[in-house]
Amino acid sequence: MSSKKKVIVPEFIVRAGAYAISIYVESIRKGNSRAMAEMFALRSPPGLVTDCTFLANRGTLASQFQGDEGVMADVIAAAKRNGYTPNANDVYLSQLAAFPGDPAAFVPATGGRGHVQKVCEDRGWACEGSVKTKAREQEKPTENIKLGTDLVESNVDKMVKKNPDLKRVDRRDLRAEAIAKHGMQGK
Repeated sequence: MSSKKKVIVPEFIVRAGAYAISIYVESIRKGNSRAMAEMFALRSPPGLVTDCTFLANRGTLASQFQGDEGVMADVIAAAKRNGYTPNANDVYLSQLAAFPGDPAAFVPATGGRGHVQKVCEDRGWACEGSVKTKAREQEKPTENIKLGTDLVESNVDKMVKKNPDLKRVDRRDLRAEAIAKHGMQGK
């Protein structure tokens, strides 16, 4: 009687070939879990999710914009206008940018996933991948914001153009109507 226990090899390991089968069987016989045996047989460790792997192969600013130096200069100038001087080792992620050159879109080499997570959380954005955040519902303004005079006048002009009889109505009443229709509604 053989002291070796029978090992059932999954089909995907069989498809990987004889060498994978032998590694799988030997791993199971040595007491490893099926998950570990599969990993050894397929020579496929779990992916690492670190700042280094997140930033790997993205390159520095200069390499990201290689061939588009004018675009890089524009993005850096915009960041500087918004109070941030990019470091040569920063990584620019346009997906994080609320506008071109957004300082928050520059991920420092020391920031990585934590920087992306903070930006997404601060902005209420959902993110799925190396960084996971949930979107939050947009906040409603807590106070009424006055409708701009130019918008009020523009809406009054549209009302009068649509109905010329309104030329005889007091302009103050038309403004009040435009504000009621287009301005912030009460709480």
